[in-house]
This record gives sequence, C-alpha cells and structure tokens, in this order.
Amino acid sequence: MRLVATEYLSLDGVFEEPGKWSGPWFNDEAGRFKWDELQASDAQLLGRKTYEGFASAWPTMEGTGEFGEKMNTMPKYVVSTTLDKAEWPGSKLIKSNVMDEIRKLKKQPGKDLLLAGSGQLFNALVKENLIDLYRFMVHPVILGRGMRLFDEEAARPEGDEAVCFRHRDPGARTGSGID
Repeated sequence: MRLVATEYLSLDGVFEEPGKWSGPWFNDEAGRFKWDELQASDAQLLGRKTYEGFASAWPTMEGTGEFGEKMNTMPKYVVSTTLDKAEWPGSKLIKSNVMDEIRKLKKQPGKDLLLAGSGQLFNALVKENLIDLYRFMVHPVILGRGMRLFDEEAARPEGDEAVCFRHRDPGARTGSGID
C-alpha cells in the first residue's frame, strides 16, 4: 500500500478545523478530487483527534451517498495511546510500535492508505520518511491562529526554491481557488 497524506491548509499553514474555514473553496472540482482520492484508497490512517471527529460525524451524516458509505465501511487504523476502543465500524487501534505497524501496513497489497488531518501523526511520519505522496489543498485565506500542520523542523525551507500560487475568486466557481 502507498501512504498518501492529504491536508487542507490555509496560506499561513493552519490545518485545524478546516470545516470552519474551507467551505467557500469546496466546489465540484474539490468534490471530485476527494471522491477520486477515496476511491483510490483501501483504508484510512487516522490520529486520535481526527478519528474522534470523523467517528462522531460520518455515521450519522445524512445525504452522503456512496462517499459516506465507503467512509463508514472501509478499514480505519487509528493511532492512539489513550483510546481503549475504537467503535466506528472497521476501526482498529494501533497503540504501540506505531512506525513498525505502519511499515507493515504499507507492505500489504492494495490501494492507497489515506491519511487526513492528524497533524502530530503526519509530522511523525514525515520524520520517518513513510509518506509516499503528499497532497495539500491550500486555501487562499490567512487565519492568523490555529494549529499549524508543519512543526518548525519540517517547515524549514531548503535551497532557493519558491512555490507559486495563483488565486482565483472562489465565487466565480472556475476552479479550486488556488492551483
């Protein structure tokens, strides 16, 4: 399995609670991206906080169709030292030897293992070089506060490379807002 990380980010690196700020840029193109990503995945890898958020929302969310059905039925590997059980159907806890367990998962055949949110886990996986593909959905908003995805070590620039973004008015619905 390939480990794929997808993160919603503000321009200033905040990833916390994207449901509260990313909505204006979630359009048909973003919906297709998330659908394709989910269809290319056999399982999810989640940290405790993201798991708790997903587990409290997805099972009772109405009108989610096939997307919600897959979210609720696919295997979910939950990294947590504090949870005693994971009750969302298909959830399995990883409580110890986390990096070794993730390496074992990656050796299994199949489609992608999808990591969303889970900042602490994301940064630990970056340090272990275990993420095969990064996808960042950067939104044209500066939040100024909130948890940032990258820790200081991971966010240090290397060399003289620059990343260029082109902003499009999300109200125009001509694209994802940033490309």
